[in-house]
Amino acid sequence: MGPIPKALEENEMKLRPTSHLILGMVRLGARSGYAIKKATDVSTRFFWPMSLAQVYPELARLVEAGLLSRDDDSHGSRRRFAYELTAAGEEALQRWLTSSREEETLFRDEGVLRLFFADNLSVDDQLALVRRLHERAKRDLDHTRTEIVPLAAALRDNGIRFPERVAQLRAENYERAERWLGALEAELNQQA
Repeated sequence: MGPIPKALEENEMKLRPTSHLILGMVRLGARSGYAIKKATDVSTRFFWPMSLAQVYPELARLVEAGLLSRDDDSHGSRRRFAYELTAAGEEALQRWLTSSREEETLFRDEGVLRLFFADNLSVDDQLALVRRLHERAKRDLDHTRTEIVPLAAALRDNGIRFPERVAQLRAENYERAERWLGALEAELNQQA
């Protein structure tokens, strides 16, 4: 029998992107499962959505692996926990941040999936779909500019600058989608 791989030897758990997301959010100051979910909803949801059903099991895995510590933070009869990064958690987050491994870029959008199959629709139904997507892009762009970018910009005062840069990327992507869908809507209007 050959040598035991180092990861198995140290009994390390396999960390998933969601694991790193949670470690990063705790590092940024989100201390409870609810706070982590709330923080992801206004920051990383655009490119890495996470459901509340993912948060608590992953927190338990990270505590069990020794990457997070958990303290009782109950208020009244409601049971609550506060989480902190351990030294091992800091090290795991740092290893992931400096890793050169990159996965394929994913883009999941049910509206765009519908648009992909829109040849099956009449021109009027195609136009209705594109109008809905165009309006959604306008709302998303407005929400990003008025809510998300200012929240991320506020972190700059604490020396945290990249959430704002990513929020700006989000705004630029929505702006591009809004323009592209507007042009497609105009094209379909001419056909209708």
